[in-house]
Amino acid sequence: MKIHIFPKNEKYVEILITVFSVILLLSIFFRVPIDKENTAVTFFFEDDSRVLFYTGNEKIEDNVELIIPMGDIKESPQDFLKKVNGKYVGNMEFYGTTDFVKEFYKKTGYKKIVKVHYIKPEEIPKYDAFRLFKRFWRAVVERSVEVIVVPNSETSVEAYKIFSNFFQVSMRIPKPDDTTWNNKIFGILLGIYVTLQMPFAVLSFLFFKDYWFYVSLVSILGTIGCYFSAKNNFFRIVNFALLGILTNFSLYSFQYLNDLEIYRGVKISLVLLPSLLAVIIFTKLGKENIFKKSHIITFSIIGLLSISYMILRSGNYGFVTKFEEDIRLLLENIFIVRPRTKEIIFIPILLLSTEFENAFTKALFSFFGTFALVSIFNSFCHIKAPIYVLTYRETITILIGVTIYFFVVTFIKLINIWTGKE
Repeated sequence: MKIHIFPKNEKYVEILITVFSVILLLSIFFRVPIDKENTAVTFFFEDDSRVLFYTGNEKIEDNVELIIPMGDIKESPQDFLKKVNGKYVGNMEFYGTTDFVKEFYKKTGYKKIVKVHYIKPEEIPKYDAFRLFKRFWRAVVERSVEVIVVPNSETSVEAYKIFSNFFQVSMRIPKPDDTTWNNKIFGILLGIYVTLQMPFAVLSFLFFKDYWFYVSLVSILGTIGCYFSAKNNFFRIVNFALLGILTNFSLYSFQYLNDLEIYRGVKISLVLLPSLLAVIIFTKLGKENIFKKSHIITFSIIGLLSISYMILRSGNYGFVTKFEEDIRLLLENIFIVRPRTKEIIFIPILLLSTEFENAFTKALFSFFGTFALVSIFNSFCHIKAPIYVLTYRETITILIGVTIYFFVVTFIKLINIWTGKE
């Protein structure tokens, strides 16, 4: 009897996706109020004496409310704990000493740690009030920061006024994000979901005690299982969204909500499926003598460039051109939360892959289509973002991508009718 690595019955996969869709929609519904409570925010101007940018040499005065570690701090977490003396510690994205803060939490268990977004004085001239407001907006809506620190300037004050029209700004530093949910229940569900599509993934449960490794392993394997178990590209899109949501719920805890831990294995999860599919395509088309030398060179160059691009654009430090930033702002103004650009491009490519008869073109589009799927999964691995924002963002992005696909297909059909091919 031949043993199949992935299920061959499409109906089985459809039922599995439907059942887990119901479970996760209910889970999202019950989680929304918790995430809404975690969007409280306060503002400080940089010259406020209640905020201290701490490098290890400054004296911590009694009136200081927030200590933000910066630079190369030499003192031990235990010595820093004594100095903190019950005050809030800021875990500042982009410019802070996040490694020190993570080590501080790991060694002491100190929980009065809040996420901080900071704009440097030299950055202010690049913004008008509205663009600066939109940066505040993203920091809160997409990353749930509790504190925003800005230079005291006319632009900052005007941006703050706009921001306060949309958000209730707290006069006190909000409590760090937290939850009482048992995330390991969802970790088990994640393992079950992947195993039901790729049975040998059950071995992942052997690593359950090393929980972060278990979640990374089973979810990365899931990117393979979710692709090859579903044959319909629309179901593949839903499958990867469910995989991402399950991964998000599996890590939904204090450490991940407050940027003290992050999902590990992002780059592997982004490149494993495209790389594996590229190998399968090369092998299959090579055996069928469909590949020409020009095909191999073209596929290899475009493939390597695309994978490199996905790696470079992962994380918070990806380069964005001025043109793309303007497009992002336009989309954000229309949809409230900015849809994901990569998916708007690659979802139509994924769906169009079934429209071609030429084997090489079909393979090329299938390869690029995998970037849409792994991006959908990756979107939900940003645990600190509210789940309702992530869900809305992905829903809008997928709908835009599907709409573009239908427009392209309709346009092609009209051309074929016009030219008499149909």
